[in-house]
Amino acid sequence: MKKRNGYTYLIVGFAIVIALYTSIKVAAKQTFWLDDKLADLFAYVPDTFNPFFLLLTELGDKKGIGIVALIVLGWLLLIKRNFLGASAIALSVALGNEVNKLLKDLIARPRPELEHLAHVDSLSFPSGHAMVGLTCYFFIAYLVIEDIKNSSTRKVVIWLTALLLLLIGASRIILQVHYPTDVIGGFAFGYLWVMLSIFIYKFFKKKLKKKAK
Repeated sequence: MKKRNGYTYLIVGFAIVIALYTSIKVAAKQTFWLDDKLADLFAYVPDTFNPFFLLLTELGDKKGIGIVALIVLGWLLLIKRNFLGASAIALSVALGNEVNKLLKDLIARPRPELEHLAHVDSLSFPSGHAMVGLTCYFFIAYLVIEDIKNSSTRKVVIWLTALLLLLIGASRIILQVHYPTDVIGGFAFGYLWVMLSIFIYKFFKKKLKKKAK
């Protein structure tokens, strides 16, 4: 348990550094060599894969996340009877989306000056698909594995969630609507937000368990 907590603190610290570094540098209108390198790398993805990435990017969109969230809320409320979990994930995603809007307005980074292959109507940094998507799917994964005892099954859920999030993040770069650092910054902010949300969820869960005794 201590070892697991140590890894969590390390990742949180790393996410804080990434979130601060990217935010400060973007706000100062400085460029990233990583943006050019990763954009050039993703440019090798054939255009024939665009429909696949358009489908993936919908899973990080407001509508996609809304549909997934409704399904998960139904599962939590009607099957698991986890009213606290349902409230926690609903608030986390909704407030995370508002925090993302605030960050976009504060930092005010324009979108890449390229042909956008997906509809966009907001500023660029941090990526909402990355930040809110990570908040939603990471929290879902946490609630799914909460009662799973088998470590192999837990790992499968974690790896599938990580793969989905990476593909959603990649789709935003491939569809030319985000700089790579928008996505990286979005993941960093999203991780910090979801870890705070899970901490609050666990705090109230312990409180409710004590009251039930």
